[in-house]
Amino acid sequence: MGAPRVSVVIPAWNAAAFIGKTLETVAAQTFTDYEIIVVDDGSSDDTKLVVDRFLKEKGLRGLCIRQENKKIAGARNTGIRAATADLIAFLDHDDLWFPEKLARTLAEFDAHPDADLVCHNENIVKDGALVRVSRNGPLVENMYERLLFEGNALSPSAVTVRKSKLVEAGLFREDPAFNTVEDYDLWMRLARIGRIRFLDDVLGEYQLVESAASNRIVYHNTNLENLLRDHFRGFADPGPLTRARMRRRLGVMCRSAARRLLAQGDRAAARRYAARAVAECPWDPKNIAVAALCLLPRGAAR
Repeated sequence: MGAPRVSVVIPAWNAAAFIGKTLETVAAQTFTDYEIIVVDDGSSDDTKLVVDRFLKEKGLRGLCIRQENKKIAGARNTGIRAATADLIAFLDHDDLWFPEKLARTLAEFDAHPDADLVCHNENIVKDGALVRVSRNGPLVENMYERLLFEGNALSPSAVTVRKSKLVEAGLFREDPAFNTVEDYDLWMRLARIGRIRFLDDVLGEYQLVESAASNRIVYHNTNLENLLRDHFRGFADPGPLTRARMRRRLGVMCRSAARRLLAQGDRAAARRYAARAVAECPWDPKNIAVAALCLLPRGAAR
């Protein structure tokens, strides 16, 4: 049997209760020349047993690799290395695809043979209800700077990319300092070496699972700042405009964290991030506004 056209890479951790639903959406694809590679990243439940049984019962080509926990970047990298196809489609263990996802994506690669990465839109779903449609992109001339200074515009479960480009980019960075932003980092590095295309089609569902813990918000933003500053260091001699864009980006990051922390009731942490937003970018009225909001007495903003 020759290599498939697409390798579907699914990182999984303690996913026994719901990964079957995700795999069903792969089995329902109208395009069938694929293999499934699930990486069980040190689960303490029956994730591997569920996946092995599903693949056998459905007669699907694929395997489940079990490894010690390496977090999601390490799990994805294991799947990439094991993939035998030229194209890799990522799918997180609780996200879902629509039946035409692979067919529509592969048609885009066929129509544009120079493309290295194709990304589509997704429905954002929480507890079974549609929250909004996430419209990834758009493509601009300098996609790297668009991502760096304006924010992430791609989603893992919506991305299909050439394995050769992933290898050239260095795969996902497994450094703990970039955990939760490892995909954003990779998209930026791919934007510097590859050709990206966006499909204006909704071809999957992203399951929104929001953590109410303030420490998770702080953890994510700490790592996001690590990532941004790491990329900023790539500008050997930034001029005044670039430095202003860097400060604006950090200000937006801090303002977003302040709003989320305020919503969770952690006013002390919210004030710290709001103060940083103003310090980074005092000319942005939105930063001033969120700082003022954080200073209001509890309940006064409602």
